[in-house]
Amino acid sequence: MPRFLSCFESPPSSPSTSTSTSNQDPSPILISPKTPPEQIQGCTFCDVSVQKGFKVTYEDDQLIAFHDRTPRAKVHLLVIPRKHVVDSVKDLTSDHLPLLRSMTSLAERLVPPDPPPKMGFHIPPFSSVPHLHLHVFSGSHTFIGRFKYPISTHGDEKGLGWFVTANQVERTLAAGARVGLGRG
Repeated sequence: MPRFLSCFESPPSSPSTSTSTSNQDPSPILISPKTPPEQIQGCTFCDVSVQKGFKVTYEDDQLIAFHDRTPRAKVHLLVIPRKHVVDSVKDLTSDHLPLLRSMTSLAERLVPPDPPPKMGFHIPPFSSVPHLHLHVFSGSHTFIGRFKYPISTHGDEKGLGWFVTANQVERTLAAGARVGLGRG
């Protein structure tokens, strides 16, 4: 499986054509979207640890924060849920607001308040790892960082960009809407 698809489960193998008399049900096990798996095999972010080479700055039983491997600002952290809750910001609903608030609260504690941190999510197809992750920036961006993480607004709402701030996500979800590439 290509590396960029490593968070997706492999398709179930076809049932065996042998004539064994197994009592196992050959139908695939489906996971309800309401009850995501704890981890998805092969997902880079489902297995974050210092032992795996990540520069972890914080961890507890729900969240983990670590330095981005290719920082695009003076400080560039990622905050992720330990459990594979959803693949991306597009999958979030208003039910996820407590998780979002926990992630942003942790981010604010991990970086200096001056200048105020910039926090947000890439919107697929512009995200690199399909495991919800909040980008947290403090200090000046690199040249590439200014283009890769632009904030697009339309009044107080999200603009047409591929990077959405945590505040824009919170307002969108609180209004009962979903995050996407269009405005709003």
